[in-house]
Amino acid sequence: MSDRSDTPPDSQDRRVRAVRLTYTRDPDGPVLEKNKAPIGHRTPNGYIWAHFVSEFVYIPRVPSIPQYVTTWSRSMLKILDEHYDEVEPMWPTPLVPPRIVRPWPVLKLPLDHPAQTDPPIGSIDEGCEFEHSEFMCYAIRGDSPHGVELIDSDNRMPLRIPRRCPTGTSQVCPGRVLPNVGVDAVCDGDGRPYDFLWCPHFRALCEGKDDNECTQLRSQAVQEMSAPRILADETGVQFLTPAWPPFSGATGQPPDHPSASQRDNLVTPDENSEQTEMDTSAEQEDQGCKENTTSATGVDMSEAADQALLEPNISSEMEQEDESDQKIAKDTVQQVDQFSTTGLPKLEEFIPDSFFPDILLVHDPDRRTQHQQPIDKPVKFRRVLSPFQDEVGTIYRASPRSSGRQDAPDGVPAPERVAHLYLKERNRMGTGHHSAIYRAPFTLPPPLTAHSPTGQVTVAAKLAFPQCTAHTLLHNEARTYATFPKHMQEEYCGYNVVPPCHYPVPVGPIVPKFYGFYLPVGDDGEIVDDQARVGRKHRMCYEDRACQVPWVSPILLLEECGNPVKPRKFTVDQRTECFSQVLRLHDLGIQQGSFYVRNILIQPGPLSAPPTQRTFDRPSFRIIDFGRARVLRDMLERACAEEAREAEERKRERESKKAESGNDAEEEKKAQEYDDEQREAARRRVFGEMRTLLHLEEQQARSELHIEEMGF
Repeated sequence: MSDRSDTPPDSQDRRVRAVRLTYTRDPDGPVLEKNKAPIGHRTPNGYIWAHFVSEFVYIPRVPSIPQYVTTWSRSMLKILDEHYDEVEPMWPTPLVPPRIVRPWPVLKLPLDHPAQTDPPIGSIDEGCEFEHSEFMCYAIRGDSPHGVELIDSDNRMPLRIPRRCPTGTSQVCPGRVLPNVGVDAVCDGDGRPYDFLWCPHFRALCEGKDDNECTQLRSQAVQEMSAPRILADETGVQFLTPAWPPFSGATGQPPDHPSASQRDNLVTPDENSEQTEMDTSAEQEDQGCKENTTSATGVDMSEAADQALLEPNISSEMEQEDESDQKIAKDTVQQVDQFSTTGLPKLEEFIPDSFFPDILLVHDPDRRTQHQQPIDKPVKFRRVLSPFQDEVGTIYRASPRSSGRQDAPDGVPAPERVAHLYLKERNRMGTGHHSAIYRAPFTLPPPLTAHSPTGQVTVAAKLAFPQCTAHTLLHNEARTYATFPKHMQEEYCGYNVVPPCHYPVPVGPIVPKFYGFYLPVGDDGEIVDDQARVGRKHRMCYEDRACQVPWVSPILLLEECGNPVKPRKFTVDQRTECFSQVLRLHDLGIQQGSFYVRNILIQPGPLSAPPTQRTFDRPSFRIIDFGRARVLRDMLERACAEEAREAEERKRERESKKAESGNDAEEEKKAQEYDDEQREAARRRVFGEMRTLLHLEEQQARSELHIEEMGF
């Protein structure tokens, strides 16, 4: 392995993210064919992935021609297995797969709610050092005392709950440790009850291992709970902290001191070793993920030493707190301006399927939607499009999958989930040629709420101008968002190499999160205007010559993602990162259709950190404005449908001629072959058209981002 690194870059014109290692091939090794490379670890987008930039290498395709190289990742080298064991020690960290990086949580839901997710809603992303561990506990963002506004820099230690352990079986793990409560609570040899018991899967993991291996597993599990003075044995764990959890045993009192046998098994996190690991991680920031080594709340894990891991009566306390929160929230709502965005966090998480709104009640006193109802009455909208729909064709009937609702066992329809949106002219964020964007307070369907004074979040609400073409563009944008796969809206740790780019780029989201497309409905629940239902422009109208229409505007809800970029101020790495997002979009067969720098947004990051800790040193980019987008799948469907209609016409003509002249079976076979050829020709035309469109847009992106000046 040879190193190509030069003087560390310190200029905007020099790259930080560059491949600097070349792998030395076995002289007798095989030729590496271009389309037969090992898969290795990859993100869902299919590109080569590595956890750190230093895990990318140049590797000769032909061992005897060292100049003919391609880029591989460390995981691909391991599969190739050409003296990999000899070079593996040069990487100080273990080989890990990619993982989703969760944004800073603003949503909250009672932990014992039946619709709770995994990871739980409200769990903080603590960085790869903890998240890649099999033994981690989720850190749940906590609330401030009642009546005190919670700020992002709040240094309270978050609640920690155990993560489900990897089992290798089809059975779902209920959690790494289980609360040991009730009259049947298990006690140790001294008659003191355990606070938590190891789950059956963890006990099974320890079976068959020797004592040293079992002790090591328990030690690792306890250490990564980030709580000190924990007694652990083969049965469960006990806490020896000042905030000793209440006991359910006969005495109801914690022990004054641990027994001798317990002291032998006392496990306390080694703060010195933890700090050493964190320092090592910090030294790798220039090449690695730059993960936070402290808790995502800004609290050093060693400072949390006197915090209890969990309390056995979490569920009951959470229920009481939730009831108090709801009462206080109701009192607060009556006192605050529901249209004010002050103090409200942006929604950056996905809305769980179980709480995705079916009905949107829009409070619109300024008539931004062009409605004609009394201004003190909310306008009712119904969701007609959801994220990640498999089928797009008939888009205005929500499928069971898209609705996320499950009917009761007796067939009674489940109640519809209702959210509230508050539109105000003063909250307008921007205006385009055909639409306006508003920062809008958003009240989620209960019991889902948010960490804010009113329990609300803000979203970007896009509304069409009262023109037929404006409605057409907004409908097309919504259909395009519904086709995006989920990974386009997710962030992953590590880096990709996105051809033809030669340099690694972070695996960030490409587009904002999509929170649904909503159309106005009447009291009967039906869409109020057939024209507005499909948003189809009039035949004689064009963008520069559109007619005014009285239709109530649809509402497209999106994640708010910052401001337009200024490429001239970018580093070369940031230009490559933006350009790679265009390439990733094109690889999915999607043309944005209006690629200008005003349609690329930038905001400070990382998004896993609280907003007060984000900087433009680690920005997050998004591509927006898909009103003129074209999707290959939709183009193929339309072409095939058109060809099917023409084939049906040809068939009717053949049948009429057959009645007159009596065509034989051979002619019918030739006609069928001709139909097949025409269908395939239509597909080829669509592919050719899309290739041309993508090529032209790529050239435009190179020009807009000034990508050719510094290479990519």
